[in-house]
Amino acid sequence: MHGGHSPYPGVHSGYGWGVPQPMPSNGMGTTSLVLGIIAAVLFCLWPVAIVLGILALVFGVIGRRRAGRGEATNPGQALAGIICGAVGLLLGIGFAVLIFALPDDNDEDPYFGTDDYSTSLVVEQAR
Repeated sequence: MHGGHSPYPGVHSGYGWGVPQPMPSNGMGTTSLVLGIIAAVLFCLWPVAIVLGILALVFGVIGRRRAGRGEATNPGQALAGIICGAVGLLLGIGFAVLIFALPDDNDEDPYFGTDDYSTSLVVEQAR
């Protein structure tokens, strides 16, 4: 070993500093988890929950792939983002189906022709 170089990256031979390792890129897994939690909590705003759930799934899958390649150190966070995103997506879709599938019994005006009393202020006068 000449000049303080080691045949193994990241291991120094006692001379100088070792080769710095790149920082893990954990942003995708963290983003997935945050978006998944927001989607699950805000499922009543179903369009927002559906979009955020899809984004959480996409970012979670990318984060898991990066963790599998060793570029990230948070595969559990990415998995939690996938799970929360899927729950938020399913709750948002379920809420949308619930809104549009339930029959609306209030198609009629409740104040039109339902009783025998006139709502007019016109009063007939006796002659």
